[in-house]
Amino acid sequence: MNGRYDHVSRSSSTFHSPQASRRPKSPGPVAGAGEITNTAHGFTIELDVFQFAAEEIKIVLTDDMLSISGERFEYTGDGQTLRRSFERKYSIPEDVHLDTIRSHLTNAGVLVINGSRKGWRETSISTHRPAAYQKTTGRAGSVISTV
Repeated sequence: MNGRYDHVSRSSSTFHSPQASRRPKSPGPVAGAGEITNTAHGFTIELDVFQFAAEEIKIVLTDDMLSISGERFEYTGDGQTLRRSFERKYSIPEDVHLDTIRSHLTNAGVLVINGSRKGWRETSISTHRPAAYQKTTGRAGSVISTV
């Protein structure tokens, strides 16, 4: 390579060398980009954050920008500290009601964030159990059931 960017190629090759990837206690990816699902009625973001506890995750909504970050420190016992952190930012579309944005952390460590589009709203659906059947006998052989 005989160009002005030769030094970039050489220096970046050491970054990807087998020696650089074999550092002890080198963490893998902490959190992916997240899976975003857009539908006519809203959006859902699913972000794998299994390495973080709920209290280590911070979610902030500023105007139409949703920022998600997490940070934790692990003490290795041999005097070293391992810091894991991530930050993701998502721009919320104009047609989403900002007050409908909710989040929860699943038992599997997936952070789920969703919001509803304008024109759609969540409603609670109540369920009713059918009343117990009552058996009433009148004339011989007749059975009346009420529900």
